[in-house]
Amino acid sequence: MTYANAEDCSPPLRGALESVIGGYMTVVAEVLLAEEVPVAGVSAYGDVHDPSQDDFEGDVEGSVEFTAAFSRTLLGDGGETGLLWCGVSGWCFFHIPEGSGRSLLDSARWMGSGLTPAPVRVAAFLSEVRLDPREAGSAERPFYRAPHSEPDALLGRLEAFGAAGEGPELGPDDAVTRLRSTACRRRAVEALTAEGQEIVDVALHTGELEALAGLLEYVEGATPDDALRELARRLARDLALRARDGVESVDEHREAFSYAEEQC
Repeated sequence: MTYANAEDCSPPLRGALESVIGGYMTVVAEVLLAEEVPVAGVSAYGDVHDPSQDDFEGDVEGSVEFTAAFSRTLLGDGGETGLLWCGVSGWCFFHIPEGSGRSLLDSARWMGSGLTPAPVRVAAFLSEVRLDPREAGSAERPFYRAPHSEPDALLGRLEAFGAAGEGPELGPDDAVTRLRSTACRRRAVEALTAEGQEIVDVALHTGELEALAGLLEYVEGATPDDALRELARRLARDLALRARDGVESVDEHREAFSYAEEQC
């Protein structure tokens, strides 16, 4: 599809670009989740004609965001941490400390490797960041295309990664929610069925146990993954029954373990 008149065709062009940018972000998120990186969400912005992006020397963009706990692990504070994809310069890792007043560009470490590198290469870049977040990549920003130029060519490059979801109602946020649920289920099953497990003594206040049960109930109601929903329900029941029957019942109340074995 060619958009000869930018003013008339900007809305459909923006929608098309946001769909494929969202698809690219989603595929990257899937690779990272498979490597147990705590992805919190993704975003996509597709207005290639937006003049307000000139301050950034950019136009369209996408991002993969992480949890605050991941940021603290990397750099010792919560702040805002993520991977940004810029439609002019490709990928960078950014970290904005809380209350610092710094901009994204102030902290950006640029990946290089072209405008649309393969998702596995982006994951490899993040691995380098995790080893040394202040030195990975380069502080020098590359430029692979001029802002606002050749939107059809950019759209064609991004189409190789697919659209954001499996249907018109499934955007990148919904797609990543499903991926996160699948990754969480996989990790839970692996943990529950791991060999050589020991019984540990953990002292909990009644309120802490109640809060944990409430969190599991939230997972049960919020996740789109049926198997994860059932795991959460059974694990909450196991904990409640053990609290009632005492430590001697630890091997009796293992419904979550039995269900996890069925998923292997």
